[in-house]
Amino acid sequence: MDKKFPFSAIHFTLLALLGFLLFHSDLAGQGHGHKAHHGGVLNVIGKEFGHVEILVQGDMLEAWFVGGGHDTGRSVPIPAAEIVLTATIPEKGQKKLILKADPLKLAGERIGHCSHFIAQAEWLKEVKEFEARGETFFKGVRQPLVIKYPRGHDPVHSLGEEKGKEGKK
Repeated sequence: MDKKFPFSAIHFTLLALLGFLLFHSDLAGQGHGHKAHHGGVLNVIGKEFGHVEILVQGDMLEAWFVGGGHDTGRSVPIPAAEIVLTATIPEKGQKKLILKADPLKLAGERIGHCSHFIAQAEWLKEVKEFEARGETFFKGVRQPLVIKYPRGHDPVHSLGEEKGKEGKK
């Protein structure tokens, strides 16, 4: 019997445990492992089909269309010059928000093939949260957009959280 075998099994077990702990701590800090690469909040498109990352600064909103799952660092251009959203602001009603294409020229983007959009609206300065809805073509499929700011939108991974909240009411 080879005496190195027990050490190999122990090392493998320790490495597996270390990997699990590191992965688990990443999930706890990143909202199931997704990273918003531009400092905004991620909103799921479809069932992890992709994301739209939203960053609000003053009266400006920036939106980046990025990959699904853990692929949030990859831009996904969409075939739109603008996207019209209807934003619902708690206790203030609805407002229209128009996202306009702002192509990333170094990435070879252009209007109609663009992953970066911007909007400007005075009311953005005064709100702490809103939910906006619209639709666009994403990866060749018409998709509804649901943007929840500042918490983000992920119906699949927040399902348990929502059920937990309902039980506390």
